[in-house]
Amino acid sequence: MMPPMTPGRLKDLDIDWQAITDEASDLLRAYIRINTTNPPGGEEAGALFLREALARDAIASELHDAGSGRVSISARIPSTGPCGEKPLVLLSHIDVVPVEVEHWDLDPFAGELRDGVIWGRGALDMKGMGIMELMVMALAVRHGLSFDRDLLFLAVADEEEGGRHGIHFLADTAPHLLDGSYVFNEGAYGFSEFMGKPAKLFGFGPSEKSPCWLRLRIQGSPGHASVPHGDNAVARLVRALARVEERAREPRMTPPVRAMLELLKRRGFLAEEVDLDDSETIALFTSADAHLHAVTHDTVSITGVKAGNKHNVIPVSAEATLDCRLLPDTDADEFVAHLEALMDDPGIEIERLLAHSSGASSMDTPAASAVAEAVGSRFGDEAAVMPVLSPGFTDSHAYRRTGAQAYGFIPALLTREELTTIHGHNERISQANLGLGIEILLDVVRRIAERH
Repeated sequence: MMPPMTPGRLKDLDIDWQAITDEASDLLRAYIRINTTNPPGGEEAGALFLREALARDAIASELHDAGSGRVSISARIPSTGPCGEKPLVLLSHIDVVPVEVEHWDLDPFAGELRDGVIWGRGALDMKGMGIMELMVMALAVRHGLSFDRDLLFLAVADEEEGGRHGIHFLADTAPHLLDGSYVFNEGAYGFSEFMGKPAKLFGFGPSEKSPCWLRLRIQGSPGHASVPHGDNAVARLVRALARVEERAREPRMTPPVRAMLELLKRRGFLAEEVDLDDSETIALFTSADAHLHAVTHDTVSITGVKAGNKHNVIPVSAEATLDCRLLPDTDADEFVAHLEALMDDPGIEIERLLAHSSGASSMDTPAASAVAEAVGSRFGDEAAVMPVLSPGFTDSHAYRRTGAQAYGFIPALLTREELTTIHGHNERISQANLGLGIEILLDVVRRIAERH
């Protein structure tokens, strides 16, 4: 277990980090026990739990009710003195993805603590980060910290289903909550091992891929299956999907991915002779790793095909769902037009179910510098901050649209096995990582916003 260690900038606060870690552990275990699986969501119970926890430190909060139990919560520590800066936002989401209970070693909603590890759905995605952020708010109040801007805590509903009842509801009904300077959210974790080697690499995500979820529909001619004909909707759809699967895939390097690979070369994870400007080398390199492939390509996953209701009847229609994830600089209209041309069947209708541009934030900001300084203060040259591009999307896109600089940054050092539990089985976080996250995040907040 990683022993508690105080970053240099936090020594003046005289914090008992073991006690803080224990407090955070109890909060996270209780938070996990509140089942906020989406669908259906039921985030109201989670929001009320967070409200009660904040109130223990006299931090007032506001609930934002989108109806049917879809509730988000905001809380604010006001700046002291003149405030010329927009708020610093600590963002998380309350909902979690469904579980397959039969594949878990422990009850996913029991919040069990075993050998210093907290188990349960949401431990990493992202109730753990929500508790880290809550504890930063609490410590700021307990130690009388003063900031040059408001510190805004925001835990939202419905992130896992696209945010219609969460971040987008707030954009319509409480747009002031999206008026921030810097935002810290999910989208990047740290690594305690990387490419088979021990590591201390803290992921820092200035951008992420954009979703473009599509539904394909096609009408054909029905008939008796004993008399095949040339207008079978299922056969036409299958042929179109095969052309999409077989499309040419050229890798494209975005700035965060190039910065990540350059850092890996400097740290010895990649050989010096790897030429990042050679397209053949990059194509070969990314083909060997699913994650690297995802962050260097516009991807399409066929996630569902539906047709027919009787074995001996040719159905009149068929449909499929595609989960497309686009690099930040890809134009969605051009991408969909490209797929349409590939499918080469004018009878296929394409419906966009979810689509937005995730945008990108600058790596040259006081927030990015504060993260690097906090990690350096804690670990020295032993650790590094690694730019990453998240293959998934988050609520950060809504903040980038308003001009805020939003970053994925969950300061926990995870093994590859732990990372695979996100949206998977046996999700968990160690108490040591929970405590580390609070330390680093508090240090970052102070470096950005503390008034001297």
